[in-house]
Amino acid sequence: MNQFEVPDTLSGKDAVVQWFGGWPDFHDAEVVILTLARSSESLLRIYPCYPAKPAMVDFVLEQVTDLEQADFSVQNVISGLSVEARTDQTGQEGIRIIMGPCFGLSGWIDATRVRLQVILGQPSTS
Repeated sequence: MNQFEVPDTLSGKDAVVQWFGGWPDFHDAEVVILTLARSSESLLRIYPCYPAKPAMVDFVLEQVTDLEQADFSVQNVISGLSVEARTDQTGQEGIRIIMGPCFGLSGWIDATRVRLQVILGQPSTS
């Protein structure tokens, strides 16, 4: 686990920290789901790969305002993940999730609000 600072505005971060014993190191984590919705919630599901505590972290995104993504693949492994509070291009306060490149998907997503959920277990292979 690392001591990465996560914005206090992230609802559900305490559940993530409690399950993993700290904020997870998302190095070599896998992006399992990325669903974008124009007028409802979007979803980014990431599997941090802690064999002793298998769980996925859902980033539920409200009002995606901007994004840049590249290199979607059959398997999408990221080199790391950071979350930061920021002001978007419209001047609205929000959150940016940044996924570093490794193999497959990388980039960033801006949303007005982000809520976290822990989904116990490993991703399905289907």
